[in-house]
Amino acid sequence: MESGKAGPDRSVLLVRGELLHAIREYFYEQEVLEVTTPTLGSRGVTDSQIQNLKLQQENRCYYLQTSPEYAMKRVLALSSGSIYQICPAYRGNEQGRYHSVEFMMLEWYRVGFPLAELMSDVEQMLCSVTASLGLEEYDFHQLPRIAYKDLFLTHFDIDPHGASTAELRALTEIMNIDHKHIVQQDDEGTLSDYLDLLFSFVIEPTLLQPTIVYDYPACQVALAQLGEVDGKRVAKRFEVFVNAMELANGYLELGDADELETRMKRNNELRAVRGLEMVEPDEQLLGALGDMPECSGIALGLDRLLMILLGKNSLSQVMTFTGDRI
Repeated sequence: MESGKAGPDRSVLLVRGELLHAIREYFYEQEVLEVTTPTLGSRGVTDSQIQNLKLQQENRCYYLQTSPEYAMKRVLALSSGSIYQICPAYRGNEQGRYHSVEFMMLEWYRVGFPLAELMSDVEQMLCSVTASLGLEEYDFHQLPRIAYKDLFLTHFDIDPHGASTAELRALTEIMNIDHKHIVQQDDEGTLSDYLDLLFSFVIEPTLLQPTIVYDYPACQVALAQLGEVDGKRVAKRFEVFVNAMELANGYLELGDADELETRMKRNNELRAVRGLEMVEPDEQLLGALGDMPECSGIALGLDRLLMILLGKNSLSQVMTFTGDRI
């Protein structure tokens, strides 16, 4: 009979508790309001890269939320001001060294912040938290900020904002990277898959020290605004990497409901050709978006942060209940 014994010892539990306290202290001092939203929603995400988990209750279907984003934006539309939340999030088919079906997320939105100011906010929060815990192996002051394009030019001598699917596929073959799992539709979903594959196998392993990567390809815009650099469209978003792992993902948030609805419909087209279930657009989010103030927002994986700060090698070393322990 299984003993049911969980993984991390008490010392890890203590640091987790201290981490949560330090985060709340930072946002309290910054006058950012803590909110709570449901982990169940009437809609899931339409993103073809993310798999929703569903719950059937009598004649109604609910979705376990992949992040609190939709609900938090509805709160922002109520003139809440800047807000944050610490909560569980759920994503299907995510299990492994750095992934778990259920995980803890810190998500916050800063009203009136441009993207560069949110980058500074992330640095300040991480500096404050690590100082409070006395875990300062990594220096989060004034992180290097590198454009996604510059990384691709350095590693591949190719502009990712103008590269074709055929060019990216050829690169993966030259580097002997397995790409059989990619659905060959020659659409923006396939383009994004190849960009992700090259980034994760070649570039990400070089991002050992804390680094911010910004101006992502337009095909990876998600719920961010689009901008333009050197005459080409880019997604106004950034990611924070530490120890060759993504830690956080920030957007200059899209406030145009018509544009978001168009993107959601296109996402469903991408899902259809990949044999994935259709997900109806979230009408409540779309209805609230016009009242949402200009803001930037970011989601940060708390289990990954704890793993990094404690020098652990996998989430199972810092999470009491991983998928195999439930």
